[in-house]
Amino acid sequence: SGLCVPIEMSLAIHSDAGVTKDMSHIGTLGVYTSQVNNTDTIERSTSAGLSRLTSRDLLDMIITQLNHDITKQYGYWNRRSMWDKNYGETRVPYVPSIILEMLSHQNFSDMVRGHDPWFKFVFSRAIYKGILRYISATHGCPTIVQPLPVHGLAAQVDAVTHQAVLSWSPTPDELEPSAVPSSYVVYTSVGDNGYDN
Repeated sequence: SGLCVPIEMSLAIHSDAGVTKDMSHIGTLGVYTSQVNNTDTIERSTSAGLSRLTSRDLLDMIITQLNHDITKQYGYWNRRSMWDKNYGETRVPYVPSIILEMLSHQNFSDMVRGHDPWFKFVFSRAIYKGILRYISATHGCPTIVQPLPVHGLAAQVDAVTHQAVLSWSPTPDELEPSAVPSSYVVYTSVGDNGYDN
């Protein structure tokens, strides 16, 4: 209060415990807290006056995005429950707060995915997109997802003029039609100097 820091939400990421005998994936589970004390109206709302049930909306958007993106890239991913439980990570913050049980560190199939760099990228980007959709919906703004990094970056230096010609290609995002670059900014640095603006 009074510091004017716009904290939109709180997210705790855990690796849930659990194993399967058939080598299937445990999948993703989420936790939110809708009510702490029935008689305390302050604790049933966020510091911005939102119902604590907005945490459920946040969780649903993230888990839905995770399930969509991982299923598209890897095949079936288990979307587990959304628990309304009283945990410290979801009870204490006065902002929409969730716990994301992303996968199980005790389940071999989950850890095969958990150590795959591309899976980590897809998983992280899906969390980002879920948060973005939640914040966009909260503020009534359109959701525009950041484009993927460029590919095919190359530089050709002219031996006479010493000028470099840079080229690259945009990376299409098959999961996100809004992630289309409209322009690029190229920063330059000479010698040990910092990059320009």
